[in-house]
Amino acid sequence: MTENATPAKPSADPARGYSLREWLIDALALGMGGLAIYHYKPEGLLAGLIIFTGAYTLTHSLQGLNWQSLRAISEFLLILLTPTIHLGMLVMAPAASVPGMVATFLLPGIAQAYWLWALWPATGAPSHPLAMICAAWLAVLGIWIAAKTMLAGGRALQPN
Repeated sequence: MTENATPAKPSADPARGYSLREWLIDALALGMGGLAIYHYKPEGLLAGLIIFTGAYTLTHSLQGLNWQSLRAISEFLLILLTPTIHLGMLVMAPAASVPGMVATFLLPGIAQAYWLWALWPATGAPSHPLAMICAAWLAVLGIWIAAKTMLAGGRALQPN
């Protein structure tokens, strides 16, 4: 038997490697699988495997992601959350420390990283509300930067 000389799908080039988008989706899927295990704390290997596989598969289905929509949604969330988080942090900062209050007031974007650095070791768990809010804000900022980078990369490839 002879094989079809012109297959419907050309074979993948093994030397091509992954693109940045594929690496980001795989990293996000693995992270969400791990987060699901951490959150649900299943009992037994089989239950853990089921939860990890479900979270990984659900997250990996984001391959058809529309970067323009993701950029717009994350930008809206940043515009909405930044003043709210900044005000909340200014209210909580005087109780913690003077350097924390100064950093929060003068550097609202960098202050989120400072609060994660200051509160996580102090409480021993990332479950402090201010630390969780700061982590969420930093995650949305990272998504916004990644979406803008992907859109800028897509425009650079298009001829004028």
